[in-house]
Amino acid sequence: MPITRRQLLLASACSLCAPTILASPARPKVVIIGGGWGGLSAARQLAKACDVLLIERNAEFISLPLSNRWLAGLDDGRRLRQNYQKAADQLGYRFHQGEVSGIDMARRQVSSSTGNFLYDWLIVAAGISESDHELVEGDRAAAAHLRQHFPSGYAAGKEALSLKEKLAKFSGGEFLLNLPLAPYRCPPAPYERAVMIAQHIKSRGLKARLTIVEPNAPWAGYQRVFSEQFRDQVNYLPNTRLRKIDPYRRVATLDIDDIHFDDAILMPPQQAAEICRNNGLNGSNSGWAAVNPKNFAFLGDERVFVIGDSVGAVSALFGHYPKTGELASRMGSIVAQEIIGRITDKPTTPELPEGTCFAYLSMEPPQVVRIESRYRIRGDGEIMQNISQKRENNPQGEEDAWLNTWHGALFGAATKR
Repeated sequence: MPITRRQLLLASACSLCAPTILASPARPKVVIIGGGWGGLSAARQLAKACDVLLIERNAEFISLPLSNRWLAGLDDGRRLRQNYQKAADQLGYRFHQGEVSGIDMARRQVSSSTGNFLYDWLIVAAGISESDHELVEGDRAAAAHLRQHFPSGYAAGKEALSLKEKLAKFSGGEFLLNLPLAPYRCPPAPYERAVMIAQHIKSRGLKARLTIVEPNAPWAGYQRVFSEQFRDQVNYLPNTRLRKIDPYRRVATLDIDDIHFDDAILMPPQQAAEICRNNGLNGSNSGWAAVNPKNFAFLGDERVFVIGDSVGAVSALFGHYPKTGELASRMGSIVAQEIIGRITDKPTTPELPEGTCFAYLSMEPPQVVRIESRYRIRGDGEIMQNISQKRENNPQGEEDAWLNTWHGALFGAATKR
């Protein structure tokens, strides 16, 4: 049927009233595995330019930095916990609670318990895993028993709650705390825990002793604390390795002797997250991910990045970046800018991460050490490290202000409860 003049005029009038819909290319898809400091930082910064999906096994974020005060009963812990879905809704990215099972780099697809997801860019921010089988010589049942009864508490989640209960119930005897070989997550954390356990023993007058087994060189500041403030409560054994554990008989075999313990926090050797190890992201003969040290791109695929604690050695001069929350967050920011630069064809100027962390040297009176890590590129392209420490004998809440600032950067208004 031919169009009448009246129909043509009506159509023209409607076209003037209707909004113009312009075709636009689909937003690049970014999948982020892991909702720690690094993954959250990358998700927030990429949300305005990309379709971002954050996949995390836990429904709730629990901050590890400053969590030792909560373990010791000196903090209610409410601000250490954040809701992932609330943050995603607030900041404009998608969140799925699930366990990632595989990465298909050829198809650019991630498989998880909640489905399969295609990506244009992938960021793996899955943290660490622990090689607990090494402590029990490959006995899976013994490894499971070790994890259940003597968890390290190095990963946020149920372990933190069980660790808090353990410390609250300890009433005497031999308490064993070991450190893994470096590198490991948040270097000051186990020493800070040791101080709090020692303080618990001393303040309550318990018939107890804390034995610290340290396979690395001693940390001088904490060595002084143990010898000066807790001479009767702490037995510090630096340069001593924990070789084997019998978790049923509660016997630890060291380089020099066996120790029978009543309770323990056992820290197996650490390595990159299981998703890295199972999907070819680790370097040869290395337990850590192989990345470009300048932009954290996986050496085998320019569209895949690994950030945070899974990252392998970045310098022949010092090895690994410290495995801390702020370093991971700054890696997330660097990768976000790298991806945006590639999408917009506007290359970014390379930058290096930096970090700050706080650790308690003493609770009564309160003493805090502030550790600053800074980096620069030497003339030959090698990354150089400078670490400085400042002791605060009268802290005025600097560590709380630091954590609040970073929670604001990661969660925005979502941090308000």
